[in-house]
Amino acid sequence: MSKAKSKNQKQRVGKSLDDTITKPRRTVADLREDWLLWYKICVLVYDLHNMAKDKTCERRLLQTTDELYISAPYFTDEEAVAIKAAHVDSSGTSLEDALTTNLQTFFDKRRASGDCRPCGPHDMVPVYLSSFGMEKMEVEDEKSVARVRRSGLRAG
Repeated sequence: MSKAKSKNQKQRVGKSLDDTITKPRRTVADLREDWLLWYKICVLVYDLHNMAKDKTCERRLLQTTDELYISAPYFTDEEAVAIKAAHVDSSGTSLEDALTTNLQTFFDKRRASGDCRPCGPHDMVPVYLSSFGMEKMEVEDEKSVARVRRSGLRAG
């Protein structure tokens, strides 16, 4: 394939993960511009939301090796690093720090209310939605749900 043709194909696809990773100051908005990466993020949040009622979601989540679920099978190592390092606000807070802080606040509030039961992944969905700047309808939309059920992590 010629370099010109390869360049044209890359331009049609839009921003790629390479652009997102090499950009000096990545943000969650930059992640959203990479449609394939954003699709995988949406699948992760969908799976967290539906783990209790969908065995496929549960199976994918149980394969993760990261405490924040940002690892395979959802993401390559390179993608996971880019996602965790993305800035969520103008102060430069990384997504990883924001998720960790928000989850700690969530657990502290839960303990303060007298509820010390361990939570399930579905309890963390609001923290993930907030950190990624997503709306709940993004993981409940009928078309999105059908696509995830049909294709899983393959954005088809």
